[in-house]
Amino acid sequence: MAHPNLDGLSLHEEEEEEGLSFDFEEEGDDEQVDLRWCLIGRFLCERTIHFNSMKVRMADLWKPLKGVIIKEAKAGIFLFHFAHPLDMEAVLNGGPWTFDNNMLLLERVQLGMQIEHIPLSHAVMWVQIHNLPMGMMKEKVDIGLANYIGSFVEYDKNNNSSFWRQFMRVRVKIDVKQPLKKDYKVKNREGKWCTIHFKYEKLGVFCFVCGIMGHAENKCE
Repeated sequence: MAHPNLDGLSLHEEEEEEGLSFDFEEEGDDEQVDLRWCLIGRFLCERTIHFNSMKVRMADLWKPLKGVIIKEAKAGIFLFHFAHPLDMEAVLNGGPWTFDNNMLLLERVQLGMQIEHIPLSHAVMWVQIHNLPMGMMKEKVDIGLANYIGSFVEYDKNNNSSFWRQFMRVRVKIDVKQPLKKDYKVKNREGKWCTIHFKYEKLGVFCFVCGIMGHAENKCE
């Protein structure tokens, strides 16, 4: 039996319906998955990810004490359901993670959000700040530089408080659609300009031509 075509249907204003609104607070949760302990993610690459190999590899990297269930929510988008919130937080704080050198972009799942509307365009990663002049190795300076690279997330006090430190270290949220910042000029106390350099930890696939993560030079357009 053919399905009717509704393209030509015209509703008068009084026939149009406003839709339905549900009060989620008053009803029990029928879903088997606790979204508070879920992450949604995608890999920053142009090819298809081998799902079964990825599941085994990520579980081996994370080693969650209470386990994790990994499912493909839609093509290229994966749902990670943890049995305990501490396991989930350990994954968020220990990233970035890679599979076959492709970076995994993760976001928390929030009740009411549609998968296609969850932004998966930022990576949170540690950045080393090299060649910073003496007298400028301070938290305030590092936070300012982190906000130049992206958005400041965390300051590594263990590394940065050491007298013999070779670099400063900050955790930054970076827009993967934008080129990575390579260096920056700062003026020291004597008024001379110095060039400092940024090194990104666990970078994964990266293009040296355009500076954007997710593809190599031979795939750059």
